[in-house]
Amino acid sequence: MNDVIIIGGGPAGAAMGCYLSMAGIRNTIIEKANHPRPHVGESMVTSSTRIFEEIGFLKTMEETGFVKKYGATWHAPANRGKFSIEFAEFPQPGIHQDYTYHVDRGKFDHQLLKHAESMGSTVMQGVVAKRILFDGDQAVGVRVGLGDQEVDMFAKVIVDASGRGMLVGRQMRMIEKDPVFNQYAVHAWFTDLDKGDDHTRDHIHIYFLTVERGWVWQIPITEEITSVGVVVDKSVFSEFHENIEAYFNAQLQTNSNLAHTMRNAKRINEFKSEGDYSYSMRNFVGNGYLLVGDAARFVDPIFSSGVSIALYSAKYASECIVAAFEKNEFGTAVFQPYEDRLRQGAGVWYEFIRLYYKLLPLFTRFIANPEYRLQVLQLLQGEVFDRSEVPVLDAMRNYIETVEKSSSHIFRPQLADIPLE
Repeated sequence: MNDVIIIGGGPAGAAMGCYLSMAGIRNTIIEKANHPRPHVGESMVTSSTRIFEEIGFLKTMEETGFVKKYGATWHAPANRGKFSIEFAEFPQPGIHQDYTYHVDRGKFDHQLLKHAESMGSTVMQGVVAKRILFDGDQAVGVRVGLGDQEVDMFAKVIVDASGRGMLVGRQMRMIEKDPVFNQYAVHAWFTDLDKGDDHTRDHIHIYFLTVERGWVWQIPITEEITSVGVVVDKSVFSEFHENIEAYFNAQLQTNSNLAHTMRNAKRINEFKSEGDYSYSMRNFVGNGYLLVGDAARFVDPIFSSGVSIALYSAKYASECIVAAFEKNEFGTAVFQPYEDRLRQGAGVWYEFIRLYYKLLPLFTRFIANPEYRLQVLQLLQGEVFDRSEVPVLDAMRNYIETVEKSSSHIFRPQLADIPLE
């Protein structure tokens, strides 16, 4: 019998394998794909570097030559220049570099999974997890598909790191879709963008669009290749009757800086689409099982929080699993501290993102304000865990309330129609 079975070999599952192996706990990672595999989510936040260093993976990140990400830049719809921040403004505890990375997720995920294997995880690729097995209400194993056969594998703890496959969530009907966000993304890789030649060339660039909750990401994958994705409310996309290219090109023209950047761009792969971005599971833990990464919660892609939440969920969940083996207790109670911690951190991300979407172009006023700039920078760098108070979020709320109370306020038309309660 395994000590732990991990379903999914993405960042959450691979990092979980690393932490468990470091603690001397036998673990098997079951991954349905054969890596490398394509995946969206190519930009990191700097707090992820702390995890990479803890599991001994930072050297690989450096040696691979991923594009270094030193900051972020925002562009308003009209051609009014751009607004940037640099991560070096706020040195983070336990992190010894002022940059993070943009990555080719196929390469990144593959290397992280190989690293987990080198640390001691048993990795099974091309194996599909069909369902979790229970003895009463205690998770005891996983039924997997091997070719045309099904085999039952057993363990003391099951970790669902299946990402948006959400194996446990679907099986136990625990998925709760977000009542506010219904975002839809279309993205592809391009060459020949005009990225300029200043210090923001390797930033993540975010362009505000004129449609409700609309924005575009620009992420350098290599010196030549750039990922570009358009994100809007799903209702906007539906107006184009699923003509993806027409929809994509129409949105590019609504931001003058973006239109200029993309004027000579050439697409080098097929468009991909992602929907139903924001959701949460009713429970993250139960008797004998834990959910990590996207299998537990996904907020929104706007601040590249997905991989960071995945990595930190693996870290915090692994700590509870180690405690469970020390106590030889595998019930919900021993895993509950992990759920509480992840909900708190993801909750900060969610509140920040909701206020951001409400403000959109007005958001840069808080970055420009010396009183709040470093607090915003901390959030953008992923420092959301172990924080009970985030004053800048209260300031954003108060600002929104002031604008909404005045029907003649100059900025009222710029506030998005998003409820804050």
